[in-house]
Amino acid sequence: MAEKCDLIIIGAGPAGYVGAIRASQLGAKVTLIEKNQVGGVCLNVGCIPTKVLTSSAHLLSLTKRASQFGLNIKEVDLNLSLLMRKKELTVKRLVSGVKHLLKSRRINLIEGTAEFLDEKTIEVEKKEKQKEKISGEKILIATGSNPIELPLPGVTQQSVMGSTQALNIERIPEHLLVIGAGTIGCEFTSIYHAFGSKVSIVEILPQILPSEDDEISLNLRRLWEKEGMEIYTNSKVMEIKSKGDDKKLVRVQTPEKEIELQADEILVAVGRKANTQSLGLDKIDLKTENGTILVDEYMRSNVPDIYAAGDCIGGWLLAHVASMEAERAVENALGEQNKMDYTAVPRCTFTYPEISSVGLTEKEAKEKGTKIKTGKFPFIACGKAQAENEPEGLVKIIAEDGSDKIIGAHIMGNRASELIAELTLAIKLKAKTKDIIDTIHAHPTLSEAVRESVLKLDGRPLHIL
Repeated sequence: MAEKCDLIIIGAGPAGYVGAIRASQLGAKVTLIEKNQVGGVCLNVGCIPTKVLTSSAHLLSLTKRASQFGLNIKEVDLNLSLLMRKKELTVKRLVSGVKHLLKSRRINLIEGTAEFLDEKTIEVEKKEKQKEKISGEKILIATGSNPIELPLPGVTQQSVMGSTQALNIERIPEHLLVIGAGTIGCEFTSIYHAFGSKVSIVEILPQILPSEDDEISLNLRRLWEKEGMEIYTNSKVMEIKSKGDDKKLVRVQTPEKEIELQADEILVAVGRKANTQSLGLDKIDLKTENGTILVDEYMRSNVPDIYAAGDCIGGWLLAHVASMEAERAVENALGEQNKMDYTAVPRCTFTYPEISSVGLTEKEAKEKGTKIKTGKFPFIACGKAQAENEPEGLVKIIAEDGSDKIIGAHIMGNRASELIAELTLAIKLKAKTKDIIDTIHAHPTLSEAVRESVLKLDGRPLHIL
């Protein structure tokens, strides 16, 4: 006899556990199934542990420039074992916090691997090989994603590492080669560069951070190349060969010629794919495309009473989007009618300096045929940025010409991930440039650069010509 509940959620990552909490708030009896760790990739081997490393990398970079702040610090060393301990403690505390929330909400958490028996029934194989059947009126699939493997000669688990392995290193490589210059690749590039590695990047597309505004990506590339990084875009890795003394040779086809790069470690970060293979979706005729579950704007699949959210549905592979999708999914599963709105999705890349954006890039706006105006303000002209000795980067605002509605915002600089919130709200509320200009921004702050960039767009800048 299968245990019955109102809602079964498969996967306890940022979509699953948030969905479970929201469903509990709405009075549902919830069973949450997770085969690995509560918190999913993001909390355990993704967003959170990488931020521990980026925080240390940023502080290390600042400390090395201590003399510019009038401080005499003679020696600065990275204690890798202490850093790994700090990372593990941070993850442990946050996982414990999520488990406490689930327990307090009386959410039934089952550890094991889920598989569909029919449209209402899930079989869970627990770690002890015991099996349990769960029956639910509604089901939410939130199983996340896995890294895409690189199908090339010489690529093995021994010759390359993924993001999880890059978080658990025992030594800093002298030379790191990063394959893939998306968010994950660029964050690890920044971390390892700060920790002392010589870093080379190979990206098959024309720019690093391909989904970001061209101007922002180009600014980051110029800064990194100035700092000694080697960046190869429009380039493809052809083969990886082992060399003596734990060295590896990588054959790369660039636009001009074929070259060989040498590295101690190779990080593969070429994207992620939906984690749906073991769910038995064929038994219920649930529609997928290349493993990605197809849903409508209410997060409903083609099978009645089955919903999906997060990385397993493709689109924005971002934890905060996954959480919002799950909230909408369970609300709709429990009787509401709330569409998922992707109008204002903030994206943050925790490089040094940080990159953040929301809305359209300049290229996307032009491709849509939208007449636009842009305004830019460099942080070098911002008093707070100068005082903190972090003058790199800029704020770039894109607005419709005529209506003055803000449709895009892009930031490169210190705390860009925090500054984007104001502009995300602006786009969500369909704010116009006048709304930003008429809002008093505190001085001295980095947020002044946001208002100044809009003033520039409006043709009346105050602190630049």
